[in-house]
Amino acid sequence: MPRGSKKTAAAKVPVTLYWVSTADHDEDWFIFAKSTRSAAKFHADYEGYGPGETAAEPILEAPDTAGPFPRHAQIDDLAELGFEILKGGNHGRSVKYGARAFVEGHLESLIAEIDDNNSETAGEGRPRGTKSSSLKINLD
Repeated sequence: MPRGSKKTAAAKVPVTLYWVSTADHDEDWFIFAKSTRSAAKFHADYEGYGPGETAAEPILEAPDTAGPFPRHAQIDDLAELGFEILKGGNHGRSVKYGARAFVEGHLESLIAEIDDNNSETAGEGRPRGTKSSSLKINLD
């Protein structure tokens, strides 16, 4: 056999679902990646954190998950993996896996809620669909 024509089987690296968090917990969420380092770096780059400001914790292997990787997990991905969806939607998502509950970083949710509160005050309803709360601000 000519040199270089031998096919070598590339080792398939399993995809893992990671819970990636930050010290302020403003942007915590799940990332599919092939390594802890890749998950933490992807999240840091995407959310604007510096090196070392994110921590990735492996939750479970997800070998049949479609790529590309790394990428954010969506609610449908989590449901397919056996997570109980406590709250879906675009803001304030929360899920449960086994005895552990995971809550999405809440900065975006708080901003959406404040925007809806201001819209409601102006008589424009709640266009982002959040629940009314005591997060009232005065923009005057």
